[in-house]
Amino acid sequence: MRKLKLLSVLFFSSFILSACSDPFNELADEINGWLGSDSTNTSEEITDPENEETETNTESDTETGTDTAGDTEEIENLDYSHLMNQGEAVTVDEGVHEVGKDIEPGRYVITADSGYGNIYVKNEENRGGFSETLAGESDSREGQATKIVGFLDEGYSVEITNFENVNFTPYETVSVETIFPGQWVAGEDFPAGVYDVSLPETEETGSLEVSAHPEYNKSRHTLGSAEYGGMTEFTMSFEDGDIVNLRYMPEITLTER
Repeated sequence: MRKLKLLSVLFFSSFILSACSDPFNELADEINGWLGSDSTNTSEEITDPENEETETNTESDTETGTDTAGDTEEIENLDYSHLMNQGEAVTVDEGVHEVGKDIEPGRYVITADSGYGNIYVKNEENRGGFSETLAGESDSREGQATKIVGFLDEGYSVEITNFENVNFTPYETVSVETIFPGQWVAGEDFPAGVYDVSLPETEETGSLEVSAHPEYNKSRHTLGSAEYGGMTEFTMSFEDGDIVNLRYMPEITLTER
């Protein structure tokens, strides 16, 4: 009896569900349609701005790359041509002096009458220039430098230590075969080319530097005492415009090949 009642209830329930399935299906279809429509619209609204932004960035990157490729960094070379055969003779005392104020711009031979001290020359960016240890003409000994040649441009500073007075005499460019400490220009003071460089045997040590850029040397040779890696004979080449800086050696001889 209980089984019969259970079967009757199940049959009646399935009949009700089958009768109501269509409304539920229609309602589900409408809901799915709404959801599908919103999902599609939302997807389009998100996707399109991203695509536009990506395209904009790509175009911007392309333009930037084109501009960068067009930029070329200019190489700054040393050029003292405007100072050749320029200057005005002057004698200054110990201390720091400004070129353009205490000393006229130009190219000078620097000497001292007596004493033993140092000359330091720097430009306004605290680079370049030259330095040398000098002996006064009345106090010099063999192997000591007694003069320097160098370029003094507007804005340079000249520091003099351990000298009462130092003389600055304008230097007139002539062709040379022997050079003393300071700055020389290949193509102006001697022709560009290949040279045998020589100096007397000595226990002192100095250097020969060649540069065309304010911050870099093209080559550097240690001169003098072999005990400290110095040489007294070697061969090297010079190009037009090379600045040749001899330091701490009284003189060297250049013999063109």
